[in-house]
Amino acid sequence: PVLVTLLPVDRQSFKTNFVCIFMFLLYKNMKGLAYIPNLHKKIDPLRNIVVKSESSTLLATLEIDRSASVPIYRQLEDFLRRMILNGTLYPKQKLPSTRALAHELGVSRITVKSVYEQLISEGYAQAKTGAGTFISAGLKTKNPTVQNISKPRLGSPIKGLSDLAEKINLSKSTTRYGSIMPLHPGVPALDKFPAKRWSKYISRAMLQEDRSHLSDGVLYGSENLRSSIACHLENSRGMLVDPEQIIITSGAQQALFLIALVLLTSEDTVWFENPGHIAGRDVVRLIGAKIAPVPIDSEGLDIHFAAKNYLRPTLIFATPSHQQPLGVTMSLRRRLELLKYAHENEAWIIEHDYDSEFRYRGRPLPALSGLDKAGRVLYVGTFSKSLCSAVRLGYVVLPHWLVDTFAKARNLLGQSSSPITEEALSKFMNDGRFAEHIRKMRRIYRGRRDTLLICLQEYCADTLLPQQSDAGMHLIADLKNGLDDQVAHKVLLDSGIDSLPLSVYCSEPIKRSALVLGFSGVPKKTIIKVTRKLGKTLRSI
Repeated sequence: PVLVTLLPVDRQSFKTNFVCIFMFLLYKNMKGLAYIPNLHKKIDPLRNIVVKSESSTLLATLEIDRSASVPIYRQLEDFLRRMILNGTLYPKQKLPSTRALAHELGVSRITVKSVYEQLISEGYAQAKTGAGTFISAGLKTKNPTVQNISKPRLGSPIKGLSDLAEKINLSKSTTRYGSIMPLHPGVPALDKFPAKRWSKYISRAMLQEDRSHLSDGVLYGSENLRSSIACHLENSRGMLVDPEQIIITSGAQQALFLIALVLLTSEDTVWFENPGHIAGRDVVRLIGAKIAPVPIDSEGLDIHFAAKNYLRPTLIFATPSHQQPLGVTMSLRRRLELLKYAHENEAWIIEHDYDSEFRYRGRPLPALSGLDKAGRVLYVGTFSKSLCSAVRLGYVVLPHWLVDTFAKARNLLGQSSSPITEEALSKFMNDGRFAEHIRKMRRIYRGRRDTLLICLQEYCADTLLPQQSDAGMHLIADLKNGLDDQVAHKVLLDSGIDSLPLSVYCSEPIKRSALVLGFSGVPKKTIIKVTRKLGKTLRSI
């Protein structure tokens, strides 16, 4: 009766309003049932418009993961593309309306519209005014999937790769990144990195008024950092360097690649330490140059053996301060002989000075480059060992006339290093924080080295013979009982110990089976546990 009194008097208006009220009450009643799972699809008359024949296949397998980091619109885009390319949605098939699909998925209609517009712009779909959205006609669907491509057998070449890619696949460089297992060589003490102090220098570089460090940066590297490095080299390595001779790189590896790219051609000869730096050797081979493996004696690189057995080299790769990986320091007599040979034969010397800061007896030795008067030495340094790999900064010291060429080559490789990090490191060095950090790490690493030597003697005396080391971040331990270092490495790796076999550093086999054990990145308590496990595992082989 209350409703009747509210209705207008004329008959037509009464009928119209009555129907409206009836439909409203019916909808409100049915809406309550909509919350019962799946029931609304059969009962709710307003929701039945969502499920249409053209969307039945589409909606059957479509799931939106609302907890995923991938946005909903991206999930829907990827799903539709995949359905179109594998032929599930065929050419000229009609897609659900944006309103219908939005209702069914419980998402905004704007989201669905943006997805459809993207598919239309990419050519996957076509919009027809008044008719809807359809899969584009003429698309070649049902593309073969990865599962249908036969995989090559282990050790066989992969078809379709370039010659360079084949050489990359043959390289011995490690590809294990992310989590680091104990005893992996070359890992700094990440637990002792001054993260809070470093973050302040990064923040200051970010917030400088001109904001120039938020751009691409200088092609040669930060002018301030180059000056800081020149000062550091003079104080610690006895080198008088003009900052303009320095090119900043994203680590020593990029510096080595730049040298090979600029100075080497196919079939050039490179004298390379054997055993020697793994990645440096792989870079030389990638360019197409010939590796001439030179043995290491008690004084370092055996120049007389190389001159007698190999052609005149274009490059000579050496680690004179702390040979990688044997740890031999090149004598002064041998250094002068090497410089004389390079000058007389117009050969370049790469001096890779990767961990010379960490010397535990006496002062760090002057660099080979500090003795060079003819400009034949290219000095490569890195902060990946002295600070951490994530800083991604290294450098190469060059003759003035090579600097522009190296800068252009670096630009082609994408520059890579961050102007923000470059500026932060410059301030970090200028404030004395870098030298302070090196002194601290030298003390810590000496303690970890001593702990490893003691533990190896206690727990691994029957399987390993460690060699004393006065510098660096690793030591060599010879295997006893005829154990093969490759076999030992694989068994230890399975047990969670990531030492490296000495043989992986060799261009040609040598009569020595040993493991390279990194101590710098392992706390003392962990060293004790790991060496117990190391001895037990080796005895089980």
